[in-house]
Amino acid sequence: MKSTLDRLQVGATAKIEEVSTACDRAGRMAVLGFIPGRMVKVTRHAPLGDPISVELDGQEISLRRSEAAIICIREIQN
Repeated sequence: MKSTLDRLQVGATAKIEEVSTACDRAGRMAVLGFIPGRMVKVTRHAPLGDPISVELDGQEISLRRSEAAIICIREIQN
């Protein structure tokens, strides 16, 4: 199922398909390692839902939901 990273549930794993270049944050996402082909796992959501924490290449990274929304993913069924 294709979706965006902000919609992924805690514990779910996905493959990054695309990062929207229509947003000024796309460069920042690339520098952090959010590039197509990489695997990402959501590890937790803040109590009010923002930010979310994800694991990418062994690193724990916190993202605003608005940043996660520009990352298109394909969820991997475990």
